[in-house]
Amino acid sequence: MEKDSQLYELFLTIKWAINVYILWLYHSILIMMKVPSRKTQIDVEYLTQSIRECPQGSQIKIQRHERNSPSNSIRSSSSSSKTNKNTSIHFLHIGIANQILSIDKSSRTVTCEPDVTMEELVDALMSYDLVPTVVPEFKSLTIGGILAGAGLESSSSHYGQFADSLIEATYILSNGQIITCSPTKDSDLFYGALGSCGTFGLLIRATLRVSDIPSDCFVRCNYHYTNQPIESILSFDNNEDYIDAIVFSNYTVMITGQRIDKLSIPKTGRIQRFSQPWSPWYYQHVKKICNKTILCEYIPLKDYLFRYDRGAFWMGRYPINPLQDKIQHLPLLIRNFLNLFPFGGYNIISRTILSPLFTTSSLYRRLHSSSTSMITDTLLIQDIYIPISKSKQFLSFLQSGQMFMKDDEILEPIWLCPIRSNSMPQKMSPHYLESDQDHLFINFGLWTHQHSWQPGSSSGKNATKILEKEAKRLGGRKMLYSLSFYSKEEWSTIYDMQWYRQMKNKWDPDYIWQDLYDKVVQKSI
Repeated sequence: MEKDSQLYELFLTIKWAINVYILWLYHSILIMMKVPSRKTQIDVEYLTQSIRECPQGSQIKIQRHERNSPSNSIRSSSSSSKTNKNTSIHFLHIGIANQILSIDKSSRTVTCEPDVTMEELVDALMSYDLVPTVVPEFKSLTIGGILAGAGLESSSSHYGQFADSLIEATYILSNGQIITCSPTKDSDLFYGALGSCGTFGLLIRATLRVSDIPSDCFVRCNYHYTNQPIESILSFDNNEDYIDAIVFSNYTVMITGQRIDKLSIPKTGRIQRFSQPWSPWYYQHVKKICNKTILCEYIPLKDYLFRYDRGAFWMGRYPINPLQDKIQHLPLLIRNFLNLFPFGGYNIISRTILSPLFTTSSLYRRLHSSSTSMITDTLLIQDIYIPISKSKQFLSFLQSGQMFMKDDEILEPIWLCPIRSNSMPQKMSPHYLESDQDHLFINFGLWTHQHSWQPGSSSGKNATKILEKEAKRLGGRKMLYSLSFYSKEEWSTIYDMQWYRQMKNKWDPDYIWQDLYDKVVQKSI
């Protein structure tokens, strides 16, 4: 079978589904037997020795095979890395690295290792009535991955990115030296490593600032119908703990949230959960209630924080209906009838029976099994930060269809999340601004597949390139977990390459941790 053929993709899907259910059964048995999850502290001595033994001229690649959760990067290391053929690769096995080392309620701080997931961190902190200031929405995202890349959520209008809560970080450098940095000690590394995708050193420990929460915490969510999303985002005051929005074809639903304790919920208050197998996917729930001008409901805090994890926002709608590309020509009545059956579309039967398959972690495992060329041709997966002053213009561009080749292609839904900008020298972070001209960015979550995007079409790649050019024109940046196609000239107009080279000369002069452009930008596709 050809690796980019539909038959091979079907084989991968069947194999993925079987493996997911085996893992689900295995973990369910462990939970019933109350077997504690495996935790292993980083062997710092082994890592430093292994790094020192890296042959001259080699590059290091981190192996994380022991980690339960997959990487949330879209990039394939085999296709994105432009390592010279004469450059050898030195593999470094970091182990599980998922220990939470300390929680200090009085100072509201937590210290942990890089492979602690968001779910593990939230679970540990909530027992102390604490929570991270920003909780990126996927349970399997790791602290190290978010600090090296980017991460935001609906509290970002107050706190910026997840990395803005970092107090202290410990890295192993390319010479094996261990260095602990902070805003007052080696601050260039402290700030510069954020968003640099691990190209300055290996993170082994991080201390983060966290927030107090009420006991038995719920989020009071209010949903507001609007046709002016950017203006609506700006109109909300600082009393809201959470703000985001979902843009549908003809309307937008603004979502605001406030943390409260359970005792504050009125007797007539509606409690809604999103963590059960039969629970609705969040975006579908929001879409269903949008016919009301204002609706209020109460969501348990953890359900709220990870409300987009099941279904991966809305990307789960494509694999839950594998025939959706082939039934577009059928009458609406027949399509709605097919949606009543499991694997015929989104419904309570399919989302319950197939629930293990449609966590974000499971969906990423399936994504990673496909070739990068398949992903490039058929999917658009991007998060793009646009300064608030240009956000309305960018949204109009997205809704105009200029990025598509066919008239029936549409980008819907779109996620909007305001995020406070940062003028500290996080120069590779998407929310970095040298001036305070725009105090906010809007992150546009753009994730779609169009029925005409088939293998060999380059449709997803072309749409991504158009987005990159428009975002660059408006002074925006993107999260680098996604596929990127910048030329070196375009890259150098977005990022300060003189600063980056100076940082590499100081902290990684032999480029053992690779070059950022070579690591993240696709060239061979």
